[in-house]
Amino acid sequence: MNPHPNLPSSQRRTQRLVEQFNADERLWQSLAGKRKLRRKVHPKMKAKRRRELDLLDFARQQQPQDCIGDWDNP
Repeated sequence: MNPHPNLPSSQRRTQRLVEQFNADERLWQSLAGKRKLRRKVHPKMKAKRRRELDLLDFARQQQPQDCIGDWDNP
């Protein structure tokens, strides 16, 4: 299946990367409420620990990434 039939083959991989970035950005924004609540409930928590917990929440919510390689056909 070709999800971007209107793009040249050289731009399809770039478009997939852009879509993945946008999906990650939407996920990060959806977790903003949880981050605010954590800062409100635990105001004395160190910034480094808060950042670690934020990134763990983000990693836990992400979809598993496929390990299938991309092949460029000349």
